[in-house]
Amino acid sequence: MEEGLRKEVENNFKEVFSYIKTILEEEINSLDFDKIEDGAKISVELEDLYEDWIDKIDSAPLPELEKIEEIEHNDGIHLKIIYSLTIDEAKQIRKIKIKSNGKVDVYNYIQTEKDINGKKFLIKIEYDTYGNLIFTFEKEE
Repeated sequence: MEEGLRKEVENNFKEVFSYIKTILEEEINSLDFDKIEDGAKISVELEDLYEDWIDKIDSAPLPELEKIEEIEHNDGIHLKIIYSLTIDEAKQIRKIKIKSNGKVDVYNYIQTEKDINGKKFLIKIEYDTYGNLIFTFEKEE
């Protein structure tokens, strides 16, 4: 990827993630993580994020090709392609699944880690078509 474009994509991601991180901190402060065993899922209605998510996350070219995998299915070979962009605090991931019938599914999400009350959590951040920002906390061993 051309260096100027990469810098622009990184800056856009950092801008969106900085906003999301503020919301994440508010949600973490409102929960009692001592009562959470393995994980939790939080949904926050946030329609004002829609344009930035579409422009700066969903449609951003990602510089790193992590994996191309062929998967045997009853109906033929499916492909899974994973692109990513990593910054200091988070990773933007795009998973593309191509089925043998030509159907293409694209999933965009952000992944970050956080220590909360002495427990380490992997946090997956998604945005759905209804304007909800979804945080999924998974306790790491």
